[in-house]
Amino acid sequence: MNYRHAFHAGNHADVLKHAVLLLCLDSMLRKAAPISVLDTHAGRGLYDLSGEEAQRSPEWLAGAAKVFDWDAPPPALATYHRALRSLNRDQLGQYPGSPWLAAQALRPGDSLSLCEKQPQECAALRRVRLPDGALLRQRADIHERDGYEALRALLPLPHARALILIDPPYEQEDECARAALALRGALQRMRQGVFIWWRPLKHAALVDGADAELNAETAFPALRLDLTVRSNALPGLGASSLLIINPPFALRETAPALLSGLCARLGQDPWAKWSVTPLAS
Repeated sequence: MNYRHAFHAGNHADVLKHAVLLLCLDSMLRKAAPISVLDTHAGRGLYDLSGEEAQRSPEWLAGAAKVFDWDAPPPALATYHRALRSLNRDQLGQYPGSPWLAAQALRPGDSLSLCEKQPQECAALRRVRLPDGALLRQRADIHERDGYEALRALLPLPHARALILIDPPYEQEDECARAALALRGALQRMRQGVFIWWRPLKHAALVDGADAELNAETAFPALRLDLTVRSNALPGLGASSLLIINPPFALRETAPALLSGLCARLGQDPWAKWSVTPLAS
């Protein structure tokens, strides 16, 4: 497999997952106790939107660019909006992936582990430089390894308060089932961890079935966030879903405002819609 996220960087799915990632981190960082973050499918960490891959099909124009140009985004998007603005001046030229966003948010004493199995992407990740001049590899443990294997090998993380982002490329037909199986095992190793699992909503029945099975087997408190920006009958990805297990309470409060704001800003046709659904309590 040869997936390159640069073709999709900054699309509506990135906006959704990264805004939620930062909301969860904001909530967790309000307490002084250290936290650990694990990103199982990290990618290259920072994306040049002027590059050939991003320009071939510039999905970011209908995603992150619309947030970047938003003069008064809702409070739920404030941290994400600031991150885009801190990296770019007058126009959006670089897009920060989850490793960059997490590294910028974390404090000394927190821990960050990043996994990327594609050698070229992992090499690029090691070269990422943060705004203060430090290399990302100085702030994070970077592993060239399979993310699902890492969930078995690296959990439990150094700190009990932890966030785990599972964001696979979905190149394989059974990817949703593989991710759900890995998530079930990870929950046994870090029962109190905050887990963020992203899924494309191309085949909603697969996602619905995975969530129902996971909920029946684990009964962990969970929140499902769905965002549709256009009809899935069109080419490309028109809808995305996040499952957040053990969601911070603040996310439950802010999720409706976040999803409604993104739907209004990023929606492209009458099929645009959003939902926030508790799956267990």
